[in-house]
Amino acid sequence: MWRAMAERHKAQKRTIDDAKLLFLQRHPTAATAIALSAPDAATPPPAAVALECEIRTGRGALETWLSAQRAYARALAAWARRCLGIGGGGGAAPAPRALPLAFAVCMEWGHVVDAASEARVIDGLDFFVAGVGSVCSGVATGMEGMAGRVLCAGMAAVAGAMAEFADASADSYDALVAAVAAGAAVGAPERGKDGTAASTIE
Repeated sequence: MWRAMAERHKAQKRTIDDAKLLFLQRHPTAATAIALSAPDAATPPPAAVALECEIRTGRGALETWLSAQRAYARALAAWARRCLGIGGGGGAAPAPRALPLAFAVCMEWGHVVDAASEARVIDGLDFFVAGVGSVCSGVATGMEGMAGRVLCAGMAAVAGAMAEFADASADSYDALVAAVAAGAAVGAPERGKDGTAASTIE
């Protein structure tokens, strides 16, 4: 999933960058070639206002989705520990045995997800919102080509940050699976801070 997301966002950024170059080459002095309203509009352009609202809504949806992903990862880890009898109270400790790869990944994935930072993505969205806000307030619409450049820069920042975040998440997942598989193969478990083992339990 993460790798596919990264590729899609990279493609989006390439398209945006290409469009920005074409815009600058063909309309080097066009003040509002892709502006969202006439430069002398007395009120904020409706299209810009709608876009700003959509970006803010998207920002909130992204944060909600990421929170749900983290909660899901923690729930998987808790489920795996319950299935294996880890941290279940004062009962007798289970006999040492190999930990199935899927359970090991479930227990460690929560730590990886919690450690991932979406700060650059949120910063990119905030930058985009600020740019659209400048169009709404009329700051950019009266300047040579500024409205189009602001919008292209905002879209490129968001797409690039999303691609980096998705790439980093995919790399972390691949590294986790490889590490857990290697630990299981050599039979040398590593314990985390919560006492769970990466490849075996005691």
